[in-house]
Order: sequence, then C-alpha cells, then structure tokens
Amino acid sequence: MYREIYIDAVFVTNFLMDLVLLRLTGMLLGIRAVWYRSLLGAVIGSLSSCLILLISSIRYPAVVVFHVLTAAVMAKVGCQIRSRGMLARATVTLYMLAFLCGGLWEVLSAGRRGTLRMFLLFTGVSYVFLALCVRGYRRWQTKGETVCRVLLKAWGETADVRGFYDTGNLLLDPLTNRPVSIIEEQALAALLPPAVQMELENMEETVGACDDPLWESLHPHFIVFSSVGGHGGTLPAVTLEEMCIYRGEQTIYVYHPVVALSRTPFHSKGKYQIILNGKIM
Repeated sequence: MYREIYIDAVFVTNFLMDLVLLRLTGMLLGIRAVWYRSLLGAVIGSLSSCLILLISSIRYPAVVVFHVLTAAVMAKVGCQIRSRGMLARATVTLYMLAFLCGGLWEVLSAGRRGTLRMFLLFTGVSYVFLALCVRGYRRWQTKGETVCRVLLKAWGETADVRGFYDTGNLLLDPLTNRPVSIIEEQALAALLPPAVQMELENMEETVGACDDPLWESLHPHFIVFSSVGGHGGTLPAVTLEEMCIYRGEQTIYVYHPVVALSRTPFHSKGKYQIILNGKIM
C-alpha cells in the first residue's frame, strides 16, 4: 500500500508545531528568547523531520537518538540556552509539551476533516490555551514577591544585586521595543571597566564619538521617560549580555537586557538597587 506524502506540507506543519513548542518552553522556563531564535529552532526541527522521511534506511534506535539530539539543538537555538543543566530541562520540557499539545490537537480534531485551515486553527487555539495556563501558573507561583535576587552579566563579569519588581514600570526602549529596567549607577560599576565608567559619566559627549569596542558593545543611547506627577526627562541606557532573575523557585533568563541608569539612589535603604520592568516577568 502506497501513500503520497508532500514534503512541503510536512515542513510547514512541523515548523508551526515546533514554533509553538519552543515559545511555550521558553515561557514555562522563564526564558525570554527573541522571535528569530524561535523561528530558527523551528526550522531546524522541521528540516530534521523531513530528513527522516527522505532517508528510509534509518533504523528505529537511530531515529530515537536523532529525535533527542534534534530536540536538544532546537532548545539550545530556539530558547538561546547556554548551560547544560538548563538544556536538559528544556529538552524534557519540550517533549512534555509536545505530548500535551498532541493530546490537545487530537481532542480538537476528533471527527473533523484534516484541512490546513483546521490545522492552523487548532495550532492557534492550543498555543493560546497553554500560554494562558503557563502565565497563570507563573503568576500564582510568584504572587506577593516583589524583591528578588538579580544577577547581571557582561564581558565575563557578574554583579549580584537586589531587584524590585515594579508593575508600574512599563518603560520600553524605542530602538528595540524591549522592556527597560532602571538600575542605580553604583550597582552597575562592578561590571564596567574604569575607562567605560568614565565614558558613561560623560555620556552626552561620548555617544557617537567614542570608538572603544567595549563601549560600543553596550549600545549606549538615551531613553525619554515620564513618571506620575508629570516629571520626566532622559536616562542613559545600555544593553548587557544577560540578566538572571531569581524570584522564589522561578528563574527568569533575559538575554541582552536594556537597563537605564539612575544617577541618584532609590532611597530604598539598600533593599534593592534595580527596578525591574513590569513586562519582564
């Protein structure tokens, strides 16, 4: 018995499913990966599915190993994972979500004709449903916790500070449309070489005029802000390599976070040194 299989249809369906799974995996693990990374991971997954169909000589044990390796590569690329422990968690989470999504798609498609329109509808419904469940679980898990530990990373250096989760801070970077957290200038000093600190203090003159590679890697620019009461102005902003937020049992990874510098302390009596953006969670 023969059955016609269209390789383009296999690619598209697997691409959409893998994209949904990668975005849900990132949400569940608290990883804010950019969209193009998820798209690239989904392309890798769909290409591997097509390759398995084209190479019929692959035996069953080899297929299982190939699937596991593909899932690991998808998680590493699509969720921008660097540590081995997190990679293992992401791979297992990816398989668990695939099982849940498979069951949900099976329930939604029961007794219905499998068309492209129905597949897109089922994919969208399952993504929205599971995304709402994940967000609800994370909000319940971290309810009431406003002060947390924050680890900042840049150029191989780290700075361990305390962060305040402020739902009222919804400042966005107009250049990247990323959420902006506000940090005390002294708290960021541990990450910056002395030369960069001097350039930061005189940022009005150094932006666009300094050719130091370290300084340029921060992507320095100014952000316009306004606060309650009509007070506003501009804040110097830089982009770091990574920010890890430890809130209860949850760990949130933010890659290339944008932070704006406050030259005056927060008057928090040392309780926190960075005000986290309300959209970063």
